[in-house]
Amino acid sequence: MMKRWMRIVGWIVVGLTSLFYIQSGVQKLAGTEEMIRHFQDIGYPDWSRILIGLVEIAGAVLLVWPRLTLYAATALGLLMIGAVVSELSAGQGFGTLMAAQWLVVLVLIAGVRLRIVFQSKSKSKRVESHA
Repeated sequence: MMKRWMRIVGWIVVGLTSLFYIQSGVQKLAGTEEMIRHFQDIGYPDWSRILIGLVEIAGAVLLVWPRLTLYAATALGLLMIGAVVSELSAGQGFGTLMAAQWLVVLVLIAGVRLRIVFQSKSKSKRVESHA
């Protein structure tokens, strides 16, 4: 019962994280005034806003695909490391905190997915050795 409950919680976390990155990516692609100003404030060219928006949307879609969750969480995590460094360099306190919080969520998602992958591999090895 607990295992089922944990799977449900895991899917909720992954789903909400995916929705956040879709929303964030769409804002960047739409060129909202807030996003344009933010990228100007940290000194990035306008094309980087579009590229990062596309990466966020692609990562969000791949995050909910179990076979690719680990890769998507890793890619989005690397993006968040870049965001933390960029925003710290530009003196963006709150932005740094937000990026760091999402980085922690992505690390947890990747860690859980990695554990699932290793558990399934060890189970298949045990089954093969008993055959």
